[in-house]
Amino acid sequence: MWTPASRTPRGGGGEKRLCLALAGAVALVLALGSESLETSFVSAPGLWPLVAQRTADSATALASSYTKWVEPTIPEELVKEAAEEGFRLRPTYSHMKIGYVISDKNEKTRIALIEYFLFNAKYGGWYKRTKKKHFHDEYELSKLGDVVLIAPYRKRSNMKWFRLIEVLRKNQAPEHV
Repeated sequence: MWTPASRTPRGGGGEKRLCLALAGAVALVLALGSESLETSFVSAPGLWPLVAQRTADSATALASSYTKWVEPTIPEELVKEAAEEGFRLRPTYSHMKIGYVISDKNEKTRIALIEYFLFNAKYGGWYKRTKKKHFHDEYELSKLGDVVLIAPYRKRSNMKWFRLIEVLRKNQAPEHV
């Protein structure tokens, strides 16, 4: 009886690689649409027939159809209406932080000061700690003194791995006194 384990050099793992390769081919064909393409059926032992594409330029076609994801913006009227009703329209992100902008000198990069409190169990008191976080502000929406909501993102530079989610409150005080 034939088994995938008997065909691999070390006696295992071949079926996982085969399934992953076939799943990748199916995802590629589904992304490109299989109606207008020349297709053929590829069969594997123990698996149903899967559609594979013959053309070599499939990877470039998929790469050219990719568009960059941008954080959606919400109209002000909807935000105000939601605040009156007592809920927020923005989803919650894991490890999101609220702080205020202390530097906006760099292009598309801001620095936020994050304040948080810790509890000392031995003495039973709270004490304050602060952290400075660099974050990416693609459209430069935040200014000095604004209260911002930031969340972790893929690492963009040596010190910047947060991104701006929302400007919660604009600074009303003058910058230079």
